[in-house]
Amino acid sequence: MASERSPNVYGGPPPLSDLRLLLLGRVGAGKSTVAKTILGRENFRSEGGMCVKKQGEVAGRTVTVVDTPGWDTVKYTSTHIKQEIKNSVTLCPPGPHALLLVVPMGDPLSSAERKAIRYHMELLSVRAWKFTMVLFVSEAEEKCTSIEQNQMIDRAKSILVKCGDRHHLLECGHSPQISELLKKIDAMVAENCEEFLIPQVYYELMETMPREVTELRRMYEDREDRLKQKYKTELKEKEEELKKYREEEKPKERLMKRTSSSQLLPPSISTEKQDGSVMADHQKVDLQAVKQGYREEALSVVGHYVKPLIVIMTAVVGALMGAVAGAEHGTLGACTGIPIGIILAVLVSYAVRGAATAARDISITVKAEENESQRRAERAGFFLDSPKSKRFDKDQ
Repeated sequence: MASERSPNVYGGPPPLSDLRLLLLGRVGAGKSTVAKTILGRENFRSEGGMCVKKQGEVAGRTVTVVDTPGWDTVKYTSTHIKQEIKNSVTLCPPGPHALLLVVPMGDPLSSAERKAIRYHMELLSVRAWKFTMVLFVSEAEEKCTSIEQNQMIDRAKSILVKCGDRHHLLECGHSPQISELLKKIDAMVAENCEEFLIPQVYYELMETMPREVTELRRMYEDREDRLKQKYKTELKEKEEELKKYREEEKPKERLMKRTSSSQLLPPSISTEKQDGSVMADHQKVDLQAVKQGYREEALSVVGHYVKPLIVIMTAVVGALMGAVAGAEHGTLGACTGIPIGIILAVLVSYAVRGAATAARDISITVKAEENESQRRAERAGFFLDSPKSKRFDKDQ
């Protein structure tokens, strides 16, 4: 929480309590030495062609550093190394705040080397440049003059343009320089509104979801328009039938008014009046049934298109949880956790849907039985109250 973080001495944004860094660079660039300098420990060693994750407390906050295997030229970098670089972002879930591109001072940075940097950085997607800072490193014994620094910056100009000219000169072994580096990283994180680099596999999934939602919404709206047109037609037909019935009943109503003045109401007219009221009630019931059918059909359409979206969202959440849970066991654990999380999330989603469907079917059956009982009671009451029934009772 923001309230738990104190502002820095320059009055800028408060530093993150948990900072995640990813080191990238060619073979022999000095990434492991940079990791030792940041964390202040000597037991940080590389694992050949594997990513290495270490965590420590620096300046009162937790800092996670992931060291990636170094790359060669575009032509000679193995497929395994490329895959390790792609998977490195999953080792510090939910994603790194900063990518430190390690470049040794005095490196000629030829055209082939600059091409290799651009190629391997964009294995993490072109979004990676937004979170990248170039780290020019030198040994503590090698003092670099300002002229050498300017020459190095000129050689790396095309790379610096891509990352917004963010760079820092670090003399490995000098701990005081780490605080200056962390201040620059905090400024970059604040500029990015504390965002982090989302793994490409999750980003692509998030990008496709809005298009799927739009397509589902369009299909639902088309279906809804067809249903509205259908029920409007049925309602119009019912209204015309009711209007025709009322026109046929007008002569009978006038006859009833004439006979009411003499306080005489023949049984035949009374029966016809009751029959007319029954027909009107039936028409009203039919209209209500049509409206109820429209509501139920609309709800079924919503359920049909929303349920797949819920399953997709559940699968994404399960994949994220599986990657986080498996990240503690390295790249293989993170990659294994993703399908396991998806499978468990989908199974739970279908179990909940099955229970909800069973409950809905039971409520519909109970409601139908109640409606049937009510209609039987109404028909029985109508028969008992009718004049024919009363004459039958009188004759008996």
